[in-house]
Amino acid sequence: MTAQEKNDRIEIQATSSAPADISWIEYQRAEQQGTLKRLEETARYLSGLTSISLTLIVGGNHELLRQFNTAVLFRIGLAGWLLSIFCSLAAVFPFRYIYLANSADSIRKSNNKAARIKLCFLVAAALFYLVGISIFAWLFCLVQVDAPKSH
Repeated sequence: MTAQEKNDRIEIQATSSAPADISWIEYQRAEQQGTLKRLEETARYLSGLTSISLTLIVGGNHELLRQFNTAVLFRIGLAGWLLSIFCSLAAVFPFRYIYLANSADSIRKSNNKAARIKLCFLVAAALFYLVGISIFAWLFCLVQVDAPKSH
């Protein structure tokens, strides 16, 4: 090493992290590792909610089905609801994770990629659910307004 290289080199003293910093780092790591589990639990909840609300509305309203079973809007709402169930179930089931077993960076990237995909499925499921339930609510209100009143 030349004299110039020795003069250009900056030396610093390394110190250990404070206990508060270490706990926050561990908290962040635990949060990142738990992301997939939380997304899957949320998707499972949305899947159940979608299935139950679809059963309650469609199963109990035979008049609604008779009046609107050929309507395009009815089919769009039903398709939205079914796509919501499909997307939420796609977010629940595990994907095939491809990573290098000895590389923490590869595992982290694979985990982040899976979390992004599951989040996209979950957001799509929520949007499809909102579309489906909004259309059915509108149709149900339309049926209530147009229904003849019996005395």
